[in-house]
Amino acid sequence: MRPHLKHVFLEDNGEKPVILSSSLTQEEEKRVIEVLKANEEAIGWSLSDLKGISPSYYMHKIHMEQEFKPVAQP
Repeated sequence: MRPHLKHVFLEDNGEKPVILSSSLTQEEEKRVIEVLKANEEAIGWSLSDLKGISPSYYMHKIHMEQEFKPVAQP
């Protein structure tokens, strides 16, 4: 847990989580949430929401040789 961060939701049912600084005043937090709600269509809530961005950009692949067998390190 990070004490300098605060988790809030843009919807009352616990949907659309955001992380804010815990050092914001209540007025600052309220204003940030208002801006986020007004522009929520621009926010990707999941990878599938990020239209127009190639999955190769956000997916990680480990390229290995054909005969190589992966092992778990202790």
